Amino acid sequence: MMGTKIKICGLKRIEDIEMANALHPDYIGFVFADFSHRYVDKETAVTLKSRLDPEIQAVGVFVNEDVHFVAELMNEGVIDIAQLHGSEDNDYIAELRSLLKPADASIKIIRAFNINKISSISEIEESAADLVLVDSGTGSGDTFDWSKLDEIKRPYLLAGGLSPDNIREAVSALHPYGVDVSSGVETNKLKDPEKMRRFVELVRETESCTSLVDEEPGISYAKREDLEEILQLQYLAYQSEAALFKSRDIPPLKETLEEVIEEFEAGTVLKLVEDGKIIGSVRASEKDGTVYIGKLMVHPTRQRRGYGRHLLEEIEKCYPGKRYELFTSTRSIDNISLYQKCGYIIFKNKVISDELEFVYLEKGKVEKI
Repeated sequence: MMGTKIKICGLKRIEDIEMANALHPDYIGFVFADFSHRYVDKETAVTLKSRLDPEIQAVGVFVNEDVHFVAELMNEGVIDIAQLHGSEDNDYIAELRSLLKPADASIKIIRAFNINKISSISEIEESAADLVLVDSGTGSGDTFDWSKLDEIKRPYLLAGGLSPDNIREAVSALHPYGVDVSSGVETNKLKDPEKMRRFVELVRETESCTSLVDEEPGISYAKREDLEEILQLQYLAYQSEAALFKSRDIPPLKETLEEVIEEFEAGTVLKLVEDGKIIGSVRASEKDGTVYIGKLMVHPTRQRRGYGRHLLEEIEKCYPGKRYELFTSTRSIDNISLYQKCGYIIFKNKVISDELEFVYLEKGKVEKI
């Protein structure tokens, strides 16, 4: 499968370019509409483009701009692609093409459509642009009803209200050609490096997990609205752990919904659904090349059916080629056995108290040279 293309729009500072170079999206965008707070003039765009990794394509965003100025920016190499957000029709696109120097790139012109204003999907299908973009309005930052895209047959860039909070759901549900983000990776109207990093990571993690969504309909990404149900499952599934210590005073039984939301926002949460109910779940997050896996749980009435192993295998697919680490109590013999059968090796123990000792297991560790 071809990976989902990533475009980060509205870059206007050197530090924005430096962060883009580090993350390496497919495209970045310069906004040439002077009513936008993201506006850059030609001189600024030239400076920014000179600092941009040449493998990243620069897109110029225009709203009813003079066609000759757009062609000038493209022919001079200030931008590689023109993205049109005004009333530019197929005649405008044809004129722009006639003004451009011959180029090898297959995509030179993107036409944006406000999904809430078009009279028919045929407007999108019949556009002469190389690629179309669908959103809810120029730079609005608002989402829209994604079901409206079901009739679109040609590849499209998805925009409008995308952020680290919803991009996983968008990519896994719609499989767009690419995604375009701007306000969703900003804080106080400036590009936020951490939000940019998280957005790009989530798109790429979601690509790695596409197979599990397509091939295993019972397993999918958890949504924010699933977290309360997952927490209730956690309280139920960890009763057996509590019984081992003859105490309910263990972290999984004291975790709050707010803490679960924090883990959801920082990493990946999968759910296993049967007959409309969540019967299993697992979480993971990555730091410095290691994926930390935890809260692997299956409903007590559905245990010993291979669901735990399946969840573990699928969360690993979300972070291919990494080192994986998890831990459990030394008293949890069944858990240790499951992890070892899945290729995990014990690498340390940690005594917490007279009653509690954790065993840490790893898999896929990169050998030091």
